[in-house]
Amino acid sequence: MEPYVIINQTACEKIAGRIKGVSFKDSFYSRPFLHTFAPLEIRLRGYYYAVAICHQTYKLADPSRNLYGWDYLEAVFGRLINVESVLLEPGLWSSMEIQESAITLAGFFPSGDSDGHSSLEDPLERSLLLRELDIFIERYHNGSLVSLSESFNSHLIHSGKGYYEELSKVEAFSDPFRKKISFLIKLLEDARLENIKDQENMIPIMDYHMQRVLLRLGCVEIKDKLLEDALKNRTPQQDDILVREACIEAFKIIAGISGVRVTRLNDIFWSLGRSCCNELLLCETGKCEKEPCTFESIIKTDNHSQCYFQSECTAYTIPENRKFWQPVVKTHYY
Repeated sequence: MEPYVIINQTACEKIAGRIKGVSFKDSFYSRPFLHTFAPLEIRLRGYYYAVAICHQTYKLADPSRNLYGWDYLEAVFGRLINVESVLLEPGLWSSMEIQESAITLAGFFPSGDSDGHSSLEDPLERSLLLRELDIFIERYHNGSLVSLSESFNSHLIHSGKGYYEELSKVEAFSDPFRKKISFLIKLLEDARLENIKDQENMIPIMDYHMQRVLLRLGCVEIKDKLLEDALKNRTPQQDDILVREACIEAFKIIAGISGVRVTRLNDIFWSLGRSCCNELLLCETGKCEKEPCTFESIIKTDNHSQCYFQSECTAYTIPENRKFWQPVVKTHYY
């Protein structure tokens, strides 16, 4: 029986070939969020907390400030880091009443409308994730993220004490594909606070933007008509395991051929899916969904009037494939 989801090796090779010519803009990696003068413990708490609640951010937005998704999270936690907020002090989230913490968290993310609504979905769930993380640090690591981070010895897998092994004990970081942990490590590396020694164990960050892009590019193919229809019609699914696994393996192939580290591949595909290949497609409309374009803010391009991968993209030549969407699932993992 043919697998429902397969990796198209040829498509991966074509995309990898195009990626070999990619140049990154230094400005993206020198942004204030990554480089501040705040104490290390405060910086680490800002990064850990932001990543812990970074999931299902479709509706997280303040259009009046042009803040959406991760940019909004980064803006909020960047400000908390800079002012050395009490909310980043050890034990704060575990000491608050849960309803109070949910209201506090929601209050940081106004939608920008006249009624003052918050655009943060499920603030109670997210505040519970922060509470449990805080308790874990207090109980097992003397309330110190600096101590916890040092215990990893810059390893993902390290005799039960690496990032993947220890952080997966916390609900916020417990997803089986380690997306949030990998994203956290990417932030720490970009902030020059970490340099992972066992890069061969790195599981690619695979969020919904990247799944959509890999499906449209043709790197991952759907061989089951029911699943294909569900993806194109955005029908909610019980899980996304098959698609996610295939996307992760395709990512590894592209990284291996291109020679670009998986954490940097994240910046290419995430920004592409966020700005150029989302609800609006650059190849169809000639403009990006985000202004300024996230892809163009990270990747050096001579001409961004068309998609960087247009000549290699399956969906460009087969318009029907432009309907592909990431699996619609309800989870705090991704």
